[in-house]
Amino acid sequence: VTHKELGRMWPFEHAPVEFFQQAYEFTPTNEWLEAARLASLRYGEWCSASFVSPRGLIMTNHHCARDNVAAVSPEGKDWLTTGFFAKSLDDEVKIPDLTVQQLVAMKDVTEAMNAGLSNEMGEEDLAKALEANEKKVLEDAGTAEKDLTHQVVSLYHGGVYQLYSYKVYRDIRLVGAPDLKIATFGGDPDNFTYPRFSLDFSFVRAWEDGKPADTKGHYFKVKTRGAVDGETVFVVGNPGSTGRLDTVAQMEFLRDIQYPRTIANIDGRLKGLRARQEKGEDVRGEILDLENAFKAYTGYLAGLRDAAVMDVKRQAEQELRDRVAAKPELVEKLGNPWQRIEEISAEKREIVETRRGMNKLQGLAQEEELLKKRIGEAFFAVYGTDLPPDATFTLRLSDGVMKGYPMNGTVAPYFTSLYGLYARNAEFGGKDPFALEPAWLDKLKSMDLSTPFCVVSTCDIIGGNSGSPMIDKDLGVVGLVFDGNIESLGNRFVYTDTVARTVSVHPAIIVEAMRKIYGASKLADEFEGKGKGY
Repeated sequence: VTHKELGRMWPFEHAPVEFFQQAYEFTPTNEWLEAARLASLRYGEWCSASFVSPRGLIMTNHHCARDNVAAVSPEGKDWLTTGFFAKSLDDEVKIPDLTVQQLVAMKDVTEAMNAGLSNEMGEEDLAKALEANEKKVLEDAGTAEKDLTHQVVSLYHGGVYQLYSYKVYRDIRLVGAPDLKIATFGGDPDNFTYPRFSLDFSFVRAWEDGKPADTKGHYFKVKTRGAVDGETVFVVGNPGSTGRLDTVAQMEFLRDIQYPRTIANIDGRLKGLRARQEKGEDVRGEILDLENAFKAYTGYLAGLRDAAVMDVKRQAEQELRDRVAAKPELVEKLGNPWQRIEEISAEKREIVETRRGMNKLQGLAQEEELLKKRIGEAFFAVYGTDLPPDATFTLRLSDGVMKGYPMNGTVAPYFTSLYGLYARNAEFGGKDPFALEPAWLDKLKSMDLSTPFCVVSTCDIIGGNSGSPMIDKDLGVVGLVFDGNIESLGNRFVYTDTVARTVSVHPAIIVEAMRKIYGASKLADEFEGKGKGY
């Protein structure tokens, strides 16, 4: 792939089948792509998930379901702390206000979205026309397919528009989640790092008509043995947002102005929350979320401060500008949006630094959005679907291989094991955030300590991918994505795979924990495909 810096978040409708064949000697068929798409889910408005049994069993992360677990804990019980595993279908608890969405159809609606638009229009008229076109596309879709939920997705910042249609599962019930200590083992120090020992999984189930949903036509089988070093794997999930098509001027504004202010704001909010926690308030969830955000933004900022990252970006942008300049019809249609974005970034910088003219920021932001659309159109006119668009919290397929990496002057293995969990607990004297619940210590002798725990791959992910299944060429689940390492955070803007890695929970540790710690053998049977479960 040329322009590797744009990463590997491929929309299903533009899956790079020829590239997969060249890179991995693997050509996914239309049937393979459809099976992967229909078994994969969007979880709420924040995560990813997948069907892993013919009876609607859904696998996602503990941190994706954390608020759901807290919300359904009965009076006098704290399932977040203790963990919870249903022993029968009757034990499964309905989660209020949670839906999961399955992408069932995709249609190009670029022509309909661009109808009546012209370069002569001002920002406001353009925005209104786009809004009216979107409304019509959604109304037409709603008339044609009443039972589905529809979304217009802007790919390449408006270079292409797709209509995505979803089947929505509205009756979702909590099935199982481990205790908070093991799910968040290592806490903030280990977050966005590897080697890792967080058992970050949970299970919910989709129900329809008062019984478990029939998903035998679209679920992933689980391969408890996982994948081997160097094996080709794919992550199917919903990456939230990336800035790989951002201009250099936009990235410099984030680097110098926006991100430092965002980080300072999060830091202030964290101090306030910790003060409330000391007074006895339960704000664990909010603290975990903000610690996560603080570390993420710090990593994004480090990426933007890396001269090599900015050099790659400058070269790629110059190439696109040169190729557009060589096509008079494109210049006539699109003008020079890069130059205007440079001017807007300078204006915004002055406004923020002097705090004068703050009322202009909204108008500038609106103009910038429409200029991004022009750049997206230019990008698509030059490269087409050969290169992936920025993330849009919609379903993508990301390819990679299982692979360790050089780290801290040594090397990180491609998998960790249960031995490492107990070692890390011992080395920190069993203190938080490396503490374990008594059950994990009491059962130590019965555990198979060679069980793989976490694994790393070169797949391309970002926030929103949490809960994604990692699958092999046979559509078997070989991991549950829950994080990236610290080196992956710079990939928000420029993708590299030298040391950036996706971190996943290995299916074997999920099974080992359910069978030996949580007494959930029947659920483990269902997960492994060894029986229908309870």
